[in-house]
Amino acid sequence: MAGILASGVLQLIRPRRISGSKGLYRGAGWTLVGAGVAISASAVRAASEVDLERPSTLISSGPYAISRNPMYVGWTLLYLGVALITRNAWMVATLPAVAELTHLVVLQEEHALEGAFAKNYTRYRKLVRRYL
Repeated sequence: MAGILASGVLQLIRPRRISGSKGLYRGAGWTLVGAGVAISASAVRAASEVDLERPSTLISSGPYAISRNPMYVGWTLLYLGVALITRNAWMVATLPAVAELTHLVVLQEEHALEGAFAKNYTRYRKLVRRYL
């Protein structure tokens, strides 16, 4: 959300558009938005029975069998898709910072999960990639 807000404010103050074909960017953008929504929704559905703040179960099925962080993957695709649809160059420019901040959160979450699930999480980490 911080990246969206920051790039929105920057766009209002100093508008910058991605140059090129609107149609191409919109087509790619909507594809990314659709993929992002589908992945995020699938991850939310898979985690619906678990309190994500204090998990009592390690989720390793559904999208979590492919990525340890499918919600973040989905949100990143959604972010990039909106950037392309709107041709907001600031959103594209802030994506690396947003990705780095997200990665820091992921590292904290992994540390907590390792503490909570020990060997099960270590095994899961070896079997499933962090992102893709």
